[in-house]
Order: sequence, then C-alpha cells, then structure tokens
Amino acid sequence: RHLHEWQAAVDDAVALPESALPPGALPSDGPPPPRAWADRDPVAAARLSAARAALSEQAEQLRLPVENLLTPDLLRRLLWTPPDPLDAESLSAALITAGARRWQVELVVPTLAQAIAEADARPAGEPEPAED
Repeated sequence: RHLHEWQAAVDDAVALPESALPPGALPSDGPPPPRAWADRDPVAAARLSAARAALSEQAEQLRLPVENLLTPDLLRRLLWTPPDPLDAESLSAALITAGARRWQVELVVPTLAQAIAEADARPAGEPEPAED
C-alpha cells in the first residue's frame, strides 16, 4: 500500500551526490584497541595491564563490578595519554576532568598510582609477576 512512497524515498537517496551521504565511519577520538597497545606503546600497555589487574582485585575486595570503580574507556584514555607528571594528584585531576565521580577517584587513585609505579619500575618487556 505504501510502495510508491518507499520507492520515491529510495529513488531520492540514490540520486543524492556522494557529498550529501553520511560518512562510512566516524573518526575516533579515543585510544587504539588495547590489543594494539603492545606494538604501539609498550609502556602504556604495561601500565594498562597492571592497572586492570589492580582494579580487578580492588573491585573483588569491595564486591563491586570493576566497571563501577572506573569505566574501561576512562581507564584506557587515562593511560594512553597520561597526565604529566604521572602522580596521584595529576591522576585525580585527570579523572575528575574526564567525568569520574569523587568517590571513584578516592578509591582508585591510590590503586592506580601504585600499579603504574610498579609497571614503570619493571624493565621494558618484562611481564607482570605471577600471582601466588
């Protein structure tokens, strides 16, 4: 019953110039996928691995989903483009600016600062120590 309306809409779309069509993909403003970090920035990859492990342990102790402590996207953005200097104060400021809640910042900054310091202290390419 609406065949003519649908056909007119399709004909109009086909007649549009390429410049009037939406882009095939939107540019990303975030870091690359974590699987690419080791090749692109091994230091950031080590920090991310250490931070993820530390936050997972903290979330388990608090009986919270790790995503409630800090969203994975926020963590990736923070560690791909870390503040300078990379210390508790700058981590707190960066997290607040990025939209983390104060209670999240208070919980995760000490954990992140320690995990990052430990990751930075390991020689490049050395894996994280295995858990007991």
